[in-house]
Amino acid sequence: MSGLILCTGRYALKPYYLEKLGRRIYSIEELCYCITQNAFLIDTDFFDIALVDWIGNELGLEKLSDELRTMIVHKCSAVSLSSMILEYVGYSSKEEMDSTEETLRNNADMDIYEKRMSRAEFLMKQGHISQAFGEFDYLIKHMPEMDKNVRAQIEHYQGVLYAHLFMYDMAAEFFKKAWDDGGAEESYLGYLAAKRMMMSEKEYVAFVGSHKEAHNLSLKLEQRMEEASELYDASSANIKLRSLELYRSGAKMSEYYEEVERITKDMKEEYRGLVE
Repeated sequence: MSGLILCTGRYALKPYYLEKLGRRIYSIEELCYCITQNAFLIDTDFFDIALVDWIGNELGLEKLSDELRTMIVHKCSAVSLSSMILEYVGYSSKEEMDSTEETLRNNADMDIYEKRMSRAEFLMKQGHISQAFGEFDYLIKHMPEMDKNVRAQIEHYQGVLYAHLFMYDMAAEFFKKAWDDGGAEESYLGYLAAKRMMMSEKEYVAFVGSHKEAHNLSLKLEQRMEEASELYDASSANIKLRSLELYRSGAKMSEYYEEVERITKDMKEEYRGLVE
């Protein structure tokens, strides 16, 4: 997409929630953006009657809504439905349209489990933790005769999700399962990292000493922890905390408590967003 786009239809007062992408949209242009940026996740189920009704009622695009409803009734493909929306809005260049259509066609050849795996990975990377858990749980329960390496990959991702929620005991459990099933070094590093966060320094040293396979990888983990610490020192979060110290050391206590309250509120909102 390049240049300015003249908006089509109204800006919705009531947003539409794209469940597969974990995103609320307010305009037809936002829908076009979601289609082009996430074409690998989209199939015919993405275009349901509720979305079509929203396009007509909330955005005032009755003609487009009627066209899409007819296409859904006739079981048109995700490629055709996407192209109808993108062409109607004039959102994409020809090259972008061709690329989106190609991705959609390739996606049609994926089975349901491949699609849900891609969706789960996408949701995890976007920080939609609860939805990602749901997709991974579905795969574990329903994927027939799952390859051990695929199971290990899912268990590793579940460990990552629990670590994001600071539930290090659960994270350690799933990283260990992933290591047992797949033997990947990254899974054992995750297991060690979770143990390190759970234990006192003395307990962790004793744990590493009693597990031969942990010794060499523990050195690699410490190197990564040191690198992460250096990155944190330069981060915006650390800069905020240093600013707080300046307020306190300068006896600007009212500004100090106001900033503490603001940062705490932001952190709470971010955490609520992760677990919703």
